[in-house]
Amino acid sequence: MLPRSIIWSMTTLLAGLSLAGCRTPSDLAPPPDPGPAPEIVRDDSRSTDQPIDSSYLDTASAHPDKHHVVLLETGDDALLARIHLIRSARESIDIQTFIWVYDRCGSWVFKELLAAAQRGVKVRILVDQFINPELPAAEYAAIATVHKNLELRLFRPLTVNAINTTWDVSRRTFTRFATMNHRMHHKVLLIDGQVAILGGRNYQDAYFDRDPVLTFRDRDVIVTGPTCPDIAEAFEEFWTHEFSFEASRMHDLKKALKDGNARLPDSLTETLHPVLEEVDGLANEYDLSTVRPNLGLWPIKKMTFISDKPVKVTQYRNPGKINPFARMRDLIAGAKSEVLIQTPYSVFEDQTYKRWAKVRKARPEVRVCLSTNSLSSADHVYVGSLALKQRRAQIERLGIELYLGKPVPADIRDMVPRYDKLLQQSADSTAPDWREDQEIMELESAGPRFCIHAKTMVFDREACFIGSHNFDPRSANLNTECGVLVFDEDFSSHVASLIDRAIHPDNSWVVAPREFVPLVDDVNSLISLVSTSLPLFDLWPLEDVSCYELREGKEPVSPYDEAFHERYEDVGPFPGLDLGLKTVEVRLLRAIGKPAVPLM
Repeated sequence: MLPRSIIWSMTTLLAGLSLAGCRTPSDLAPPPDPGPAPEIVRDDSRSTDQPIDSSYLDTASAHPDKHHVVLLETGDDALLARIHLIRSARESIDIQTFIWVYDRCGSWVFKELLAAAQRGVKVRILVDQFINPELPAAEYAAIATVHKNLELRLFRPLTVNAINTTWDVSRRTFTRFATMNHRMHHKVLLIDGQVAILGGRNYQDAYFDRDPVLTFRDRDVIVTGPTCPDIAEAFEEFWTHEFSFEASRMHDLKKALKDGNARLPDSLTETLHPVLEEVDGLANEYDLSTVRPNLGLWPIKKMTFISDKPVKVTQYRNPGKINPFARMRDLIAGAKSEVLIQTPYSVFEDQTYKRWAKVRKARPEVRVCLSTNSLSSADHVYVGSLALKQRRAQIERLGIELYLGKPVPADIRDMVPRYDKLLQQSADSTAPDWREDQEIMELESAGPRFCIHAKTMVFDREACFIGSHNFDPRSANLNTECGVLVFDEDFSSHVASLIDRAIHPDNSWVVAPREFVPLVDDVNSLISLVSTSLPLFDLWPLEDVSCYELREGKEPVSPYDEAFHERYEDVGPFPGLDLGLKTVEVRLLRAIGKPAVPLM
């Protein structure tokens, strides 16, 4: 009998495939209205605490017409910057995010927001409703109503409840499938309308280098200057949209409030956990660059904020005439020498194939390099398995250099300075184990898995995009996304150097065609070409592309170089994994998954 995880994976995928083309107007209608908010007395007490001074806010106030950024490359820096900015807020804090889990980091950030609200700051939090906060309704109800100056809203709930049950998700799969898949994927933190953080990070330990099993390699930027009013305007559109509901209006939270069961989770009342103490001690510094030199402001020549509008969640296709990300297509088409991409998921839709094919035909000399996850570093087996099906076309038809991140890269301690502390955490039997329900496969090596989560594109090392857009079908057609286009050679070259390090042979495997004897190669190529083009039953077992490791003492070359196979060793299509029965799941998902590509 197949394991439950495989059965559930296949059932979910097949249900999605059967319903993918069955959208009706009701699917895209507003979510069910949960009714009015309850009549409750919210705490309106004021504390005597004062905001801290911040060089970021002072620069923003002194130079509102000049662009500055700070690159937040490590999770630890990203957490420090958020706590610092929240403590510096004087008037308002606006947060928009896809995921907020109340683990150690998620709870601490909320605790700091509550402290800001208590000193008079207006705090607004907008969270996409799909991912559960991992709290009981009684605790979530207390969070939603904790203070008069703090308001929590949920975007596009599946039902009239704030917390989705397994039954809710299963039922909606068959009755409101489109509602499930059109999500708000924005990630924004805006302080006093003057300083913002944009990028790919959600609120959960794994995004801030505090999870002992999984750590995300993500990328954010602090932004000041003329883009901030645009960011504020975009937030307001989502906040006031008909799909945004006060959390306290949801039935499960109203019931907890009515029954008198609401209580704050212990994580918001207990003392700070030791893994957060270092950041707590540094966050009050006026200029964070004095304690972390890489957190200094970087003057930028030109910068543009781009954002989907909430109307996108009522459309299956995002027409080009209202697609703000069409600007990036122009940059791709105009690239002279190189486009570097870093993204968690390397799944392409048909339009993306055609777009890259045009670039390849018009400018064959342009290098297109894609840094993404291997199956051993990916956080989702579904997307990783479907990416396998596309590798051959990405390499042979589009000429892309495809690099797959190792789960424990050689430069892990530079990429995650807290790595040794995470190793110690992983040895602690009391570490939280929220990964039990995650689609994470067993590694051959010990230690926290390192997963690329950054969403970045660099054009000729002259301009770059950093934001929430994954450059995949879901980001293009289903989710709302945002980010910044930065036009600055020095900054873009620096971002490119970080991707260069990620694709170094010490940190990534490179994908290339396998070498077979001529007759076998011809037969395998033909059968593989036919098999991978089938929408279902791609069951040909002999992979025609594989992952390669640089041989000791050899210099790296492009996978299209004639000397490639002399210098690199074939390490198989699934390096770094102890697959076991997961092999069955990966093969099955690849075999029948092509129709699900638009949902990935």
